Amino acid sequence: MTDEPVPEFDVNKCLTMQFGTLFVSHLWPDSQEMNQGLAKLILAEEKSDDKGRGIRSNAGGWQSRGNLITRSEPEILALKQRMETVVFDLLGAIVRKDGTERTFTLLFDSWANVCRNGNYNVVHTHPNAMWSMVYYVADGEPDPSIPYGGLLELLDPRESANYIQIPNTVLDGRTFVENRPGRMVLFPSWVKHMVHPFVGSGVRISIACNVNVVEDIRTNHPQDYQAATAKAPVDGKA
Repeated sequence: MTDEPVPEFDVNKCLTMQFGTLFVSHLWPDSQEMNQGLAKLILAEEKSDDKGRGIRSNAGGWQSRGNLITRSEPEILALKQRMETVVFDLLGAIVRKDGTERTFTLLFDSWANVCRNGNYNVVHTHPNAMWSMVYYVADGEPDPSIPYGGLLELLDPRESANYIQIPNTVLDGRTFVENRPGRMVLFPSWVKHMVHPFVGSGVRISIACNVNVVEDIRTNHPQDYQAATAKAPVDGKA
């Protein structure tokens, strides 16, 4: 019996992820003009608000007040549209289809982060939120000789996951995000994360956002759903 050939096996037909953590990373094209406008208004606000220095998770860096995403500048409005698109498209991908129309309202809170040489963010989570997002406006001029300089790191939430690591595979327990201007990432707000010390001569600017998703009351009459700001059906079309 041991001489019989092993039947062919397609692992892709049997492979699933259990207890996986959703993570979205998208590099938006044609972002240079928008990023220049965002950097200008963020640095102007930093200059007028010294109370935002070294607060919350920021170690030495500056953080703006909340509700940044409610401002009316064209760059902010464009960024909000991108954030809404990412969240609504994610909902379209993960919500189980049950044959009924389901609509959701997004509640945002957003702020800017500015890091200069030596600044970093300690390990933290974002309580009272469902999703957290980061958008990179400027990567500064990081020193290429410093490993992980200024990089966002997501920590594996599974207590024992780091016991087994195979680098550069899905079993690797460390996830680093390169802060390229135009990149937007999304992950559950309970995931612990940090930003390694930025070493360089430039200015690293990012915009962070917390998102709560509220589903509207279900009805057997889809026409009863009313349009609202930042609201879209599960397929992501407003």
